[in-house]
Parts: sequence; C-alpha cells; structure tokens
Amino acid sequence: MIFDNRIKELQTIIFDIFEKLLYSVAKLLGYPDVPGMPVIPLDNELYADLTRKSFLVKHVTQIPPSQVQRPENLTQAFFGTFPYTMPVEKHFYEHEGEGYYNFYIENYRNIFFLPDWLSSYIQIHFNITVDHSNLELFRDCAFYMILIYGTICTIRTTLFWFITINPYTNPWLIILDVVDPVYDAMAGIVPCFVGIDLVPSVFASVIGKAADTLNHLVFTMPFLPSEGNKIKMMVDGELKNVIQFHYLPYLWYRFPIPKELREFWYSERPDILDFMEKNYHQLDVNFRPLITTPEIHSTLNSTTFMEPIINTSREFFGFI
Repeated sequence: MIFDNRIKELQTIIFDIFEKLLYSVAKLLGYPDVPGMPVIPLDNELYADLTRKSFLVKHVTQIPPSQVQRPENLTQAFFGTFPYTMPVEKHFYEHEGEGYYNFYIENYRNIFFLPDWLSSYIQIHFNITVDHSNLELFRDCAFYMILIYGTICTIRTTLFWFITINPYTNPWLIILDVVDPVYDAMAGIVPCFVGIDLVPSVFASVIGKAADTLNHLVFTMPFLPSEGNKIKMMVDGELKNVIQFHYLPYLWYRFPIPKELREFWYSERPDILDFMEKNYHQLDVNFRPLITTPEIHSTLNSTTFMEPIINTSREFFGFI
C-alpha cells in the first residue's frame, strides 16, 4: 500500500514537471494568442514560404507502367508492356496579347531544366528553337539504352545463381565484358554486408534512377529555363502551380531569329509576322527574311533574262 502511494506521488511529480516544461515552451511560441495559419496569406514572405518547393507535388512515373496490362500482340502477352517515357506535359496556347509560342507546365518539385548556357548553346549552334523533336528523340534513345543496359546487368546478376553455366564462355563472355568493369570499379566503394555483395543491387538502383530522371527533364525551347514565371493558374477547374513561358523569347531579341522561321512567318503565317512587328517594333528586331519571296522571283527572272546577253558578249570578245 505504501509502495503504491509512493508510485502515485512520483507520477504526480513527473506530470507536474512536464506540464511546466511544455507550458513554458508553448508560451515562448505565443500561446495562447496563436491565430493559426492564415487562409489567404497577405505577407509576401509568408506566401513564398507556403508555396515553396517542398509543398509542390511530385511528378510520378512508373517503370514499367503501372496501369492495367492490356497486351495488343503476342510479344506483349508473353513479355508485358514495353516501358516508355512519361515526360512532363507541355500545354501550348495562343493569346492575342502574349503571342503564338506560349506554353506552361505544371510545377513539380522533382523536375529540372537544362542550364541557361547549355540551352542557349543548343538553340544557337544547332538551330533548335520551336521544333525540338530531335532533343525529345535523343532523350527517348538515351532512356531505352539505359534500360537495355540495365537488362544486361540483370542477366549478369542472374548468372551468379546458375552454377552449371560457365560465364567465361560465349555468349556470356560478352555480357561479362560489358558489366564486370563497372562492378569492379564499384567494388571498392560499396562494401559487402554479411558476405553479400551489394554492388549489383546498388548499381541496379542507380540505373533505374538514371532512366527515371530523364522523364523529369523539361526542354523549354525557344525560351531559356530562367524565363519561366511560377504562378498559380486554373487548369480544368482546379488551381495549380504552373511555370509559364510567354511573350518574346530572350534569344530572339539577343540573336537573329532563325531564317527558316522568318521565312515560314512570311510565306505561310503572316498573322504571326504582323503580331511580332506590331508588338515588338520598338526592340529593333528583324522579323522578316533577308530576301522575300517576290524579291527572289525578281532576282531569278532578271538573271534568266540577262544570261543570253552575257553569253553573247563573252563569245563576241573571245572569252569563250
């Protein structure tokens, strides 16, 4: 009985100590005058804190795709649906005040862009602006090459379990030549655990992460990545965080616009040419091709007309 009373007294003392400690901490943080988190923040710093990157959703991809497998041929029936890239979707739109080459993407916390210097170098030296399908193709090829190499690594790891197969004979020797140098290089970095080599597991994770990372790479041509504006926009009746690229791209102001694009505006899309000249005339940018279509025809006609006279003159003076 006396022992039980001592335990209750000890419980009361511990409870009082923690009560005073927690109350002092809460009072230091403003208790009981704590209004809570505002619904509509009016402070710019508070708004930036509430919309920081950690609050954004993640761009989720699955390798292989996680949706219901619906084979369409015998290959898919036996081996499953082949993996494919799932990049961030770009939504293009035209606006009478912003122009014809605007787009926006949903702002995820795990997307990334090319550096400005690399993006500008690709656009200037490789003439990749509005149409960057070649970059998309290069990314898809890199994605599948990584997956193929990952499959080869899986076959190499599986050979460890088949003691009846000699991996140092053809055709297994080819797989060893491709994979084992990487395993040997990582063997000094990744230690063994309980006698188990963790290099194949770690390297498989690296390969999967590399393939998945390509899905989060966003190309912003003809804009630079730094030209994006992080805003909130109503998309399908839902308020979302987006990155918007609009108005005149910086490289079109800083460097000459590609001649193919200017010729396209002049010959097929005069509405775009009129918009550019009307809204950006103060920037002293040349939106027209150097030689327009009528001038080309007039030059060709004049050359064709003068050619017999030139040949006759050459024969008369003995040049030919």
